[in-house]
Amino acid sequence: MRGLGVAVVVLAAGSVLAADQNLRVFKLHYRPAHDAASVVEPLLSSEGSVLLQPGLNAITVRDAPAVLERVAQALAAWDVAPQTYTLHIRVFLASRETRAPALTPTPVPDLGERFFQLFPYTSYEEVASFRVTAADGSRVETAGSDRYLLRFVVRGVPQSPERVQLAGLELMRREQGAGGDEVLKPLVHSTVTLLLKQHSVIGSARSEGANRAVFLVFFAERAGKP
Repeated sequence: MRGLGVAVVVLAAGSVLAADQNLRVFKLHYRPAHDAASVVEPLLSSEGSVLLQPGLNAITVRDAPAVLERVAQALAAWDVAPQTYTLHIRVFLASRETRAPALTPTPVPDLGERFFQLFPYTSYEEVASFRVTAADGSRVETAGSDRYLLRFVVRGVPQSPERVQLAGLELMRREQGAGGDEVLKPLVHSTVTLLLKQHSVIGSARSEGANRAVFLVFFAERAGKP
């Protein structure tokens, strides 16, 4: 199994290992041991146990042989070189004020009229767009146009390989402060989980009845796999 090491561990005096249980140590090569618990724990029997060894970047699992084999397969599939994703993010200002600019073309053709039916706004103006390629675990900070700044951390989703998470996502706009200095105004602060190759939309407004809102349209895919 690629990316996975197995070692034999001798129990200390006084330790008890049930007759139908084995003990295996899995050395991780790409991912941190503290993240492996979320992969292993759902697979354990009621008698199983897991011990993290961050200093060695290893995880020790005690359970029945059949369970350990399932754990080995799951860790082998999970402990691989980080995935790299290409992310397309578009920012729209929406309005339902009578003096708003004329309605722009459908922001995302794949969404069609459904986009407009979901939200009670009459006009949409695209103000920034971002295209980022980043590996799992990367911290991203990127500018779109001269005014908008986007920050987030790329996180793979171990339980769902067809999803990627943008953790701690922040969208900010550069504005001039009262003293003339440039300040960053926060517009969106969220954590977003995206299904690969599917458009996703989030919006932010001051209140449910606000006349203006900010929308972000996302599209994510594995890099090099259009």
